[in-house]
Amino acid sequence: MDFPLPSKELMGRVRHAIASLGASTRAVTAGTCVEIAPPKDETRFWSPHLSVQVSDLPESGHDHVSSALVSSEDSLAGRSQLFGRFSPRPEIWTFCMFLYFALGLLFCGGLLVVYVQWSLGRAISAVWALPIAILGILGLHIASWIGQGLSKHQMIELREQLDQILELAVPSSPTGERPGLSSEVQTSTMQAEMTR
Repeated sequence: MDFPLPSKELMGRVRHAIASLGASTRAVTAGTCVEIAPPKDETRFWSPHLSVQVSDLPESGHDHVSSALVSSEDSLAGRSQLFGRFSPRPEIWTFCMFLYFALGLLFCGGLLVVYVQWSLGRAISAVWALPIAILGILGLHIASWIGQGLSKHQMIELREQLDQILELAVPSSPTGERPGLSSEVQTSTMQAEMTR
């Protein structure tokens, strides 16, 4: 989302909005970043977090700003862009990448040993490593799909928390547009909120 404010001013307003929400939010800020996580009692292994970066737009980037948000005074002011990404918690992401790497290494090592045994005309005994590695990688991939499905409601809640923060920070913010969420993905709660 684009805003007709410089990133420093936007982040100041966001920090003030988070402080005004108090204990009802799990958002923290550092520099031009905002991290929003689900409540601790609802956090599971597959729970996501929302990482938001705010950066200044170059002067030529003002074409992307909604005309409803830009006034003649704002045309000379700085603009910023908010970019958010849902992802697993960093420790889970690191663990999964380690498993992918270990299984990939097992596959490559097994393939190498199988080739050497075959080229020397010996009995192929390391072939068991190949299906184990492939099944492990497929298992991790399927587990990530299942985790995304189980955490979909938490992603929606995190997005709603971000919208609440932005509405307090910049009352004329474009939260009704909800970039990246098509109408078939939006829940009835989201659609009701947008029609208000």
